Amino acid sequence: MGVSRPRAALAALRTTTGRRVVGVVAALAVTTTGVAAVAATETKTQPRPRIVVPPVAVQQAGGVTTLPALPALPPLELPDPNSSIPPESLTPPLPDGPQTWGLSSVASGIPAQAHAAYQAAQRLLSSADPGCRIDWALLAGIGKVESDHGRWGRNLLDSAGTAVPGIFGIPLTGAGVARITDTDGGRFDRDTTYDRAVGPMQFIPGTWKSVGADGNGDGRRDPQNMSDAATAAGIYLCSGPGDLTQPGDLTRAVLRYNHSMDYVAKVTSIAASYRSGHSVLPATALPPGFGDRAPYLPPAGAAPRSGGASATPSPSTAPSAKPKPKPRPAPSSKPTAPAQQPAPRPAPTTAPAPRPTTVPKPKPVPAPPPPTLPKVTATPVPSTTVKVDPDPFSPGDTVKITAGAHVGVTTKILKVDTVKNTVTVAVTVLGAEVPVTLPYSSIAPVK
Repeated sequence: MGVSRPRAALAALRTTTGRRVVGVVAALAVTTTGVAAVAATETKTQPRPRIVVPPVAVQQAGGVTTLPALPALPPLELPDPNSSIPPESLTPPLPDGPQTWGLSSVASGIPAQAHAAYQAAQRLLSSADPGCRIDWALLAGIGKVESDHGRWGRNLLDSAGTAVPGIFGIPLTGAGVARITDTDGGRFDRDTTYDRAVGPMQFIPGTWKSVGADGNGDGRRDPQNMSDAATAAGIYLCSGPGDLTQPGDLTRAVLRYNHSMDYVAKVTSIAASYRSGHSVLPATALPPGFGDRAPYLPPAGAAPRSGGASATPSPSTAPSAKPKPKPRPAPSSKPTAPAQQPAPRPAPTTAPAPRPTTVPKPKPVPAPPPPTLPKVTATPVPSTTVKVDPDPFSPGDTVKITAGAHVGVTTKILKVDTVKNTVTVAVTVLGAEVPVTLPYSSIAPVK
């Protein structure tokens, strides 16, 4: 009996009724253990958000409170490979004069790529942090103050909204600015000694590591790209609690970006003007060869833009200041005074001079020769533009495929990934252009 009963129980479990009983027991077990047991069995259906806004307010890296403004550009040295491109004309002109190239705009003009980037960033942030209530105009105000919407340093925005050839600030050496030694190996700021603020929204590399974002969904976080930089600026401003439609919260957020009430007033006033009306400049292709330009890397101590473009001396004016103190050997002209004093004494008419006509004229007395000034050779001041080897390939370059399925095909580069050392080119397959990604080693430039 003791053995037959367990066998009978097992047989009962194999019946339909038995399975139902087991199911009820399992359901009761799930109910008593809580929803965690149910959640563990569910498949994940929620996609991972593209951006995440930190719940705690992000601060600038390295204890920085105020970043230096981009400096005034040095005079453009001609001939320039792009001298045929007309400089931007601004109406009314900026106090510092034209600083950018290739576009004509009015004071409120925003390049189309930048305008689209600001609006896309607002949409992402509205989804990630609806309580922040940031709008595109505030991001545009920062973009205007920081880099003229990515056009400072004779930059242009390419079709993807990336500043070309790139925007780099003053090295943070500690001389009048914060001191931050290199933290990124020069990856973002092309400086392996000190950090520099980079990109249209001027992030230092340490802060970019905290808030850098992939705003355009291309799989990269590029501080020179307007979409990525504008989204990162929004994450920075929205981090922590706060509603940016409230004046107090707005002021505190912008002060974290740059601790200056003048900066807050300038950014918010520009944002207000954009909300009331603005013009959008149509997107244009980069001029041929523009991507080959070396970016301007300001040297330490470069004068800020508020001083005007003339604050940076040109090479032609620097040497002329040195010879001015040299003419001080003029004291050698004093012997002319004693030469004139004895002149009246030899004038007596009683002197039996054979040629009296020469006596009353003191001027024929030879005066000492003028002092010979040392010859000064003007030493040209070294150019402030730091030559940096550009990446081996740039969008728009014509290249020939040297390996792979499309060997021998000549095409143009659509996109360059300097992190993975790959390029994306257009290859015609069955009459249609198809983007193909290749390593640097599989292509060669066509001269």
